Amino acid sequence: MTVFASIKARIRNLTSANGPKLLRDLASLATGQLTSMAISFAAFAYLARVLDTESYGAVEYAIAVAALAAILIECGAGTIGVRELGKTKENARQMAADIPVARMLLALLIVPLVGLSVLVTDLSAEAQVLVWLFALSLFAAPLKQDWLLQGFERMSQASFALPIRTLVFAVGVFLFVQTTSDVIIIGFVEIASVTAMSVFFLWAQHRWTVPFSFTGSIRKPLYFLREGAAVGLSNTLWAFMLYAPMIMLTSLVGGAGPAWLGAAQRLVISLVTLSYVYHFNLYPVITRTVQNDPAAWDRIIRASARLVAWAAIGFALGTTLLRDHIMVFIYGDNFSDAGAVLAVLIWVFPLRMLTGHTRWSLIAAGHQRFLLYAEVAGATVLVVVGAIAIPAFGAIGAALSLPAGILTSGVITQFAIHRLVAPLSLLRPAAFPVAAAIAAIGAAEAVGDDIFVQLPLGLAIFGLAALFSVKQTLADLQTLGYAKSVQA
Repeated sequence: MTVFASIKARIRNLTSANGPKLLRDLASLATGQLTSMAISFAAFAYLARVLDTESYGAVEYAIAVAALAAILIECGAGTIGVRELGKTKENARQMAADIPVARMLLALLIVPLVGLSVLVTDLSAEAQVLVWLFALSLFAAPLKQDWLLQGFERMSQASFALPIRTLVFAVGVFLFVQTTSDVIIIGFVEIASVTAMSVFFLWAQHRWTVPFSFTGSIRKPLYFLREGAAVGLSNTLWAFMLYAPMIMLTSLVGGAGPAWLGAAQRLVISLVTLSYVYHFNLYPVITRTVQNDPAAWDRIIRASARLVAWAAIGFALGTTLLRDHIMVFIYGDNFSDAGAVLAVLIWVFPLRMLTGHTRWSLIAAGHQRFLLYAEVAGATVLVVVGAIAIPAFGAIGAALSLPAGILTSGVITQFAIHRLVAPLSLLRPAAFPVAAAIAAIGAAEAVGDDIFVQLPLGLAIFGLAALFSVKQTLADLQTLGYAKSVQA
């Protein structure tokens, strides 16, 4: 069989009527996420234009502390729930009652702390009220039952949740926020949006998984808190790494820097959420194979890592070349200086996509405490780099701290997976795409500032390099696409 005939056959298999379930599920989740991103971009582009820079920065700060607290409240219990569902679904109804109770116990402790965090800032009175409103919205977090849909592999249904939340938020913002004086209204809009998402999850749970009920026991919820503690703390440290640069920049420098960082970070966090969506879809497969069928796990993870390397690094390359134009197009001329911040932050996306393979595999294999060690190291490096770079370089220094922390965490999870599970390397699939991206950026910068020359040249160099791997890429697509048919 010729090379072209082999490629044609693989394309036919991937596009057949009985197509690959994992890719279909991923398409559903990605469509939901992209729809949510588009709605969110529209809402925050609008806010960037109707609020002054200080008020917009306050909104981003409120979102940052609330997002960090939400991860604390979720506490990794859902991830443990999916792992347990992978073994048996007989206890699904009990778990669906226990996990929200476990989360509510944490919410009762954490929500007041989020509100009181304003005491260590110099935010205006209106901004402090805004933070309290975002804190109150966290009482809806315990009912976020996405893990249950994940465990039952109802990915198409799970894909509706985020668009519902962002649509309610965007409609509220467009209708009720007209000037800077309306900034407090954004907090009430946030409460409405998270409530709408929680109602959807309760309905979806009843419709597609198990009926909702309350637990009469405190012992089982505490079990999920104990089991999920390492995952929850790891996720919290990850959220800290995402939002600590904003908090440090606001505290150390202030000015317009937080607005530039927040605007660029909003784009990158949306993309990082796509990374979560990708691994959210892959995780049930990992849980079935990592312990019971290591050969299948190895085959699937290697295929996934190669695909992710080319796709995510290519996207980061294009964003780097278009950095200034992207920021001005979305947020307006006042954010033209945020382009350099975006060019640094965008490389968080491929880093997180690649290292997610080792992160989720460690959890599935029961070694989540090593993930916690990795995130502690990453957060430590982030703070050190931020403390040095932010006073010197402002928003760009804050942006540099995040990839430094993620790279540190990724190196440690790589060593842990090699030692505890299997000799898996993420460096090998990433090496060629990274080299191609460096060559593309170097060539684009060498020809001047004309984006109509830079962009085609950079993408052409990267695309030509990718052609050398097209046969392997199609084989990896087939392996990954049919991964959900693997039974451990």
